[in-house]
Amino acid sequence: MQATTPDKVVALYHTLIGSPVLIPQWALGWNQCKWGYKTVEDIEAVVKGYEDNNIPLDVQWSDIDYLRDYRNFEYDWDNYWSLPEFV
Repeated sequence: MQATTPDKVVALYHTLIGSPVLIPQWALGWNQCKWGYKTVEDIEAVVKGYEDNNIPLDVQWSDIDYLRDYRNFEYDWDNYWSLPEFV
């Protein structure tokens, strides 16, 4: 296939990498994230601030703060013990 038009270029590109995937609908909303949450209570306070001020919040992220010493698959049960209930 010769890519002589923009449509053909896109079609050729998709044959190489595959078709685009739709992102989940919740990802299109307002996402809040920040480095430095020390406890679940910090995160709860942020969510409550959004609620108290009638600001839409679709997703609340915690960076890698919830990990024990920032190691993959090691949850910090000391500072984030109540995260499962909060979620």
